[in-house]
Amino acid sequence: MAALECGAIGAGLATAICLAAGGSAAACAGSAAGGGLLGAGVCYTYAEKYEKRRQELAGKENDVDARLKYVRGLNEDSEKLNQELNTRVAQISKRTDTIVAQINQGTISQQELVKEREALLKAENAAKDQVALEKAALEDMKRFQAEQARKTSADSAAHAELDAEIRKQEHLLAETRRATSALASQRQRI
Repeated sequence: MAALECGAIGAGLATAICLAAGGSAAACAGSAAGGGLLGAGVCYTYAEKYEKRRQELAGKENDVDARLKYVRGLNEDSEKLNQELNTRVAQISKRTDTIVAQINQGTISQQELVKEREALLKAENAAKDQVALEKAALEDMKRFQAEQARKTSADSAAHAELDAEIRKQEHLLAETRRATSALASQRQRI
């Protein structure tokens, strides 16, 4: 379901970019289909990677090295997602500027405005889903970190690396939250 919603966002953005560049409705329809598929693929791939990493960790939850590999992978995935999310925020911001101008000029229909608001809400909800996934992973890693601190400090180098990766994970979650707030503010503009 999330992949379909993300695909709809990608299609909407592709259409908006195409029309803003002066493309015809027929040409933009082709761009929309491609944008939708790209958007769905990006969202689906991230959720799929997250689940795959969780499965790889299964049975090794108490192994510090396995946890390090897991959290490093999650952080890499989050960094890529945040780059994509920031790009989408910039594109949505430009599109929102255009819509606000159309509202002020009275050149956008109520039906078109409803569609734009729905697309923005879907983008925001997809970003919120990402925040929820990142938050759950961070909380899990913090629980593991606390358990390890109580048990032993036998491998302090690995624990130091784990601490650094968890701090990075916190930073990435904060970045995703900021981008999600930026999406929400764009939706509120129209």
